[in-house]
Amino acid sequence: MADIPNTLFFNFVDTPAIIQYSQFAEAQVILDPQVGGIIDVSGFRRVSIRIGSTNATSFSLYMGKISGATLSQEFNQPIDNQIHTFEVVGPEMSLHLNGGNPNSKEEVQLWVYLRS
Repeated sequence: MADIPNTLFFNFVDTPAIIQYSQFAEAQVILDPQVGGIIDVSGFRRVSIRIGSTNATSFSLYMGKISGATLSQEFNQPIDNQIHTFEVVGPEMSLHLNGGNPNSKEEVQLWVYLRS
């Protein structure tokens, strides 16, 4: 029997994400408004991310135990019009944009694709 891949797609291309930067020029992307910015990725093996035009200069992907007491790893990458793919290394994940204009808001096209 063939293994059917498990996938999940967060699409902010058709309707861009509203990003609110803090005074420190960072913002958490709320991937799933029903659960917040921290999503369960325990059923997946890889995550791919593509971020479109933005004022941010880099993104941070956190994976591990994030909710409550936190112990996670940060993967920091430039925003460079490339698809970035990571192995899932923990049960939870969150995505943050860095280097935006402090205390500002913008719309950003991006997508996140999870697969087993």
